[in-house]
Amino acid sequence: MKTVIVTPPVTEPVSLSEAKAQLRIEDAFTLDDDYISALISAARDRCESYCNQFFTQQSLEIVFETKADGTVDLPYPGLTVNNIIYVNQDNIPTIIDPSDYVYSTIGQKLEFLSSFDSKGWLMQVDTTAPASIYGVQMAIKMIVTDLYELRTETAVGVSLSDNPAVKALLYPYRLSLGV
Repeated sequence: MKTVIVTPPVTEPVSLSEAKAQLRIEDAFTLDDDYISALISAARDRCESYCNQFFTQQSLEIVFETKADGTVDLPYPGLTVNNIIYVNQDNIPTIIDPSDYVYSTIGQKLEFLSSFDSKGWLMQVDTTAPASIYGVQMAIKMIVTDLYELRTETAVGVSLSDNPAVKALLYPYRLSLGV
């Protein structure tokens, strides 16, 4: 399964003003605003990767294979399925009618009610942000602080590791942890 972001998020879970408050930077100081905004996006991306879910609304394309039983286990919660396209043996892409599949948001499972002679599948979906992400917002602010204050991967005379407070805040949001 491969996921491609088609339309990136328009808003972030943490605003520039909130990040600046965390950093104890006055709103009037705007010299680093672009840099801090980039750090917010990088921190959100890091949290999404760690938790295996999305915390903002965005559009994705997911390339997938069906299982023998005609189902697909989707990797992320909170997806709204817009289109499912299959490429037949003649390389012709076709949009599947929504009456030909059932999508269960509870089990994150897509079940096809018809069979298709397919070489490949593409799903166009939108993500939705979870209702409550206070822990994620705090983790993003902490990551932004670490990145803003250190500005490099290493610092002389300082031992750097993942922030255990960030991991503790994000742990309840982690999905599909494996074994």
